[in-house]
Amino acid sequence: MIYRRLLLAAPLLALLTACMTAPPAAPPTPAAIPAAWRSPLPHGGSTAALAQWWQRFDDPLLARLIARAEAQSPTLEQAAARRRQAEAGATQARAGLMPQVGMGAQVQRGRALNGVAGDSTQASAQFSASWEIDLFGGQRAAAWAAAAQANAATADWHAARVSLAADVAQAYVQLRLAQAREESAELDTRFAEQIAGWGRLQQKAGLMSASDAALLNTERAAASANLSQWRAEAQIALQSLAVLCAEPADKLAAELAPPAIATEGFELRRSQPRAPGFDVGSLPAQLLAQRPDLAAAHQRWLAAVQQRRSVDAQRYPQLSLAAMAGESRLHTGSKSSHGALWSFGPSLTLPLFDGGALVAAGEGAKAAAEEAAAALQAQWLMAAAEVEEQLQRVAAGAEREREVEAVKREWEGIAQRSFSQAQAGLQSGVQRNATFRNALTAYDAVIGVRAEHALAWIRLYRSLGGGFGVDVTTNTNTASAR
Repeated sequence: MIYRRLLLAAPLLALLTACMTAPPAAPPTPAAIPAAWRSPLPHGGSTAALAQWWQRFDDPLLARLIARAEAQSPTLEQAAARRRQAEAGATQARAGLMPQVGMGAQVQRGRALNGVAGDSTQASAQFSASWEIDLFGGQRAAAWAAAAQANAATADWHAARVSLAADVAQAYVQLRLAQAREESAELDTRFAEQIAGWGRLQQKAGLMSASDAALLNTERAAASANLSQWRAEAQIALQSLAVLCAEPADKLAAELAPPAIATEGFELRRSQPRAPGFDVGSLPAQLLAQRPDLAAAHQRWLAAVQQRRSVDAQRYPQLSLAAMAGESRLHTGSKSSHGALWSFGPSLTLPLFDGGALVAAGEGAKAAAEEAAAALQAQWLMAAAEVEEQLQRVAAGAEREREVEAVKREWEGIAQRSFSQAQAGLQSGVQRNATFRNALTAYDAVIGVRAEHALAWIRLYRSLGGGFGVDVTTNTNTASAR
């Protein structure tokens, strides 16, 4: 009679406890998150959604490099493998909520089996089933925790994709910057060598002191050293890009080879990618919630909360049902016998004394949940600070780029007039070369600021989560709570 009542009550208890252990859905947001961005928001120009942002770059090769890196990167494959492992773990945890059914068979031949004299053969087959009824929601909480870990691994995979795309873009911008500065440095070295050669002639003619001629030669050596530095920087950036794309550097070198440097005159042929703008109009809490690292931290907090509930449930009675049915046959000489086996019934266990192990496990799970909550809070604060910093850098980069562009235009005009005056015999070649070197200095400032502005946009892309949305990952925990 008692067993029958337990069997009738078990499904109702399981349903009630499933509703009582619904996990929290909304992530805790720190009060320190500002209600609005303090930094100036980028505006003006053409904007694009972050998900398609790379296609809006003025250099289509960058988007192709990012696509190839995503297809070949071992780092991204590691994140995908961790995601598959977590999803398999979640499936395994959900399977623990279902009845377990199995079948077995055995055949034995020997002497004096089961006390029967002589050689005999015994065969048996049995069917078994068991089900642990989740009275206090411990198994369900463990399944929810595994599902949250799977969601976190999916968010980590998206974060790895965002990070990889930003790393490729940064390496590409650095490569183009190094190539442009290599071109500028080679032209500068050429003009410095011509000026130093003129100085040596002046010294031989007694029209220039040895100190002044040595100074001109020192400037030539400095320009040559600068050229060597930027050649090396271009090779380093190329190698970094090759590692990110998982491709041989030689193959990329041929594909990313810049235009040849002009052999004479003042002609700059190498260009740089310029980042398009995108809108940052959302409020901080709304926008930061779309970061994959914050989504992952939120899911890990949910997992820790559910793991605590699962551990706490182990302190209460555990009820399981088991059934077995089978048949056994024994054959000895010309005689044979058989028999049927079956069993069915519930099993109830109650922990009475374990030396405080379950209490300690509960305290540890509680501390782990508090740690996950604190980690989530810290992630929120760090994310807000990162976005604020990059917004400031984007705004400052735009202002500096406008200023240096104006200086560049001025020096380009001066260089063009100097070239025309030298052709007309109104200015010496030395004066023209000195003017060209000053123009190159202004050009170096422009390409440096332009690259830094593009890098600021890329870092802002990374800090905003790269277009990741919370709807990308299916929140199994929230769905279960409903």
